[in-house]
Formats: sequence, C-alpha cells, structure tokens
Amino acid sequence: MKLSEEQLKSLRRTKGEMNITIIALAEIIGINRRTLSRALKNENIKPLSIKKINNWLLDRYMQD
Repeated sequence: MKLSEEQLKSLRRTKGEMNITIIALAEIIGINRRTLSRALKNENIKPLSIKKINNWLLDRYMQD
C-alpha cells in the first residue's frame, strides 16, 4: 500500500516545517526509519505503518 497524495503531501510538508531528520521523525511517529523513507518516496509500505502515519498527522493537526 502507498500513502494517498494528500497524506504524502502533508507528511512531506510537516517534515519540512519541523526541519527534522527522517530518523527523528520516524521515532516520533513510531515507525522504522526505512519505512518512513519508503513512504516519503511514495513506495509501498505496510497498512499498519500507513495507519500510524495517518494517526500521527491527524493528532498533530488536531493540536493546532
């Protein structure tokens, strides 16, 4: 599975806004750095990883 275009755009934008490394962001989200790297390249990742990324993005935007 791949992230949707909206999820991918949001993830890339948030990473840029935070000015953070892939390793640090992966730790915050709770996924492996390789998985996050694959997600940012729009490659296939496991559905559970997509769920974790999506939940993290939603939580982040709900706080703003």
